[in-house]
Amino acid sequence: MTAISVNSVSKKYRLFGSPRERLMEALHPFKKQYHREFWALKDVSFDIPKGSTMGIIGRNGSGKSTLLQVICSVLQPTSGSVTVDGRISALLELGSGF
Repeated sequence: MTAISVNSVSKKYRLFGSPRERLMEALHPFKKQYHREFWALKDVSFDIPKGSTMGIIGRNGSGKSTLLQVICSVLQPTSGSVTVDGRISALLELGSGF
């Protein structure tokens, strides 16, 4: 039995150089793009069986917090799906207060 199933999850952010560029893109009559795409997650898949423990480790900027936020439904993935059987409590950014 699976507790958490993550299937082909990807998360894309649109990064703008300034708030002015965000406004220009929103108002441009021909939909000119002023942003650059940043993929925080690309095609991540795994299953965690009930009763098991999993750790997520990686370098700074590798998408660990983004993945946890997607699993806890704090963020919606750009593509893919997450299925959770049970309850999840989000204890993200524990180190920020230390």
